[in-house]
Amino acid sequence: MYTLNVNQQGFSLIIALLIMATLAVLGVAIMSSGISSQKMANASQEDAMTFHAAQTANSSYSAAYQYDISHLLDTAENAFWENLTTPRAGYVKCANDKGELVDCSNEIRLESDGLLKAQVEAFYHNCERSALKCLGNSMDPNGALGCHAFQLVGEGHLDIDKDGVVDQGETNTHIEEWVQVVRSCNSSL
Repeated sequence: MYTLNVNQQGFSLIIALLIMATLAVLGVAIMSSGISSQKMANASQEDAMTFHAAQTANSSYSAAYQYDISHLLDTAENAFWENLTTPRAGYVKCANDKGELVDCSNEIRLESDGLLKAQVEAFYHNCERSALKCLGNSMDPNGALGCHAFQLVGEGHLDIDKDGVVDQGETNTHIEEWVQVVRSCNSSL
């Protein structure tokens, strides 16, 4: 009959414990890797959301040229870069859930959950190409806009606590974009 002595039983126990410890460390490493991957995926998704919110704000301002030129006229009148005092404050509007530019408030959000905020700050700059300027570079409300440059700073903010302030842990993206508006100085065109 074959019998194990005490030394053989202790050795088997040590081997089993080493295998269990190795499997536990391997399991923790795999779980940690999965958690890290999930955090990176969430951060990428939040970055993409705030980028698109900032781009929506800039695009809403640019589209206003087609539908509501008052935003451009207000920017030219109130946010002319050369006339602004320090600190510089541009023409600020927020994009609502329909992509329209409206006055900013804490309730204006891009989507129904109310977490995503889109804001644009616009500055007016003179036309850099003198050949495209209208005589006197007039800002005629009848549509004689001529050539004008606008600097847009879009901001997308994922406001988790819905307080309207960028807090630690909340994603915020800024996109600076330049738009040049060229329109006939002849209001009949």
